[in-house]
Amino acid sequence: MMDGLYTELMAQGPGDPFDRHVLASAIASGFAPPDVLLTDTLALSLTDLRFLLARLFPHALSLLDVHPSWRGPQADADEEPALRALLHDNRSRDSDPDMVRWLARLIARRSLGHRHLWEDLGLTSRAELGRLMAQHFRPLSDSNPGMRWKKYFYRTLCEQDGVLLCKAPNCAVCEDYALCFVEGENLVAATLGTSASVVTPASGPGRGPVGGHTGLA
Repeated sequence: MMDGLYTELMAQGPGDPFDRHVLASAIASGFAPPDVLLTDTLALSLTDLRFLLARLFPHALSLLDVHPSWRGPQADADEEPALRALLHDNRSRDSDPDMVRWLARLIARRSLGHRHLWEDLGLTSRAELGRLMAQHFRPLSDSNPGMRWKKYFYRTLCEQDGVLLCKAPNCAVCEDYALCFVEGENLVAATLGTSASVVTPASGPGRGPVGGHTGLA
């Protein structure tokens, strides 16, 4: 169903082709009725979902005919509001506000997955995720030294709270280096030092589940 739905979505429609590809991939990878609902996997209300389809995939509004009745929003995980805020606060100035809002909600929700983030978004490669971040969240793209995206999101949130859970004084000498960085993208890894005190998750100020996240990116 995923490939067929993606092909149907991309067959026609207005808007930026890459944006349409990103959202078509997310829709196709996040829709398996009756148990897996787009309103949950995209983290959108039914009204927002209808607006998104009408704007980018008007020929596919029939998806709503087979979408089960909306049961209300799925409860946020503890870290989702902070992730959405991080993304929204670092949006590209020239990005469409609706697109930024949809993508921030989508990325925050899919960041809860256990695979690489680009995989959980339904994309074909990490390079596509990099292009997405550069296009719509340029400040984060510019400041990421080559870390896997989920690692970078959570590290940034922890640093905002004055918490750092890293085990080494800087990334270059850390035994977990390969878990955080992608080979060939370690541009300034050695410059990332411990700018905050090292604490345990239990003693961190208010975002333990975020700091303790160890998923891929």
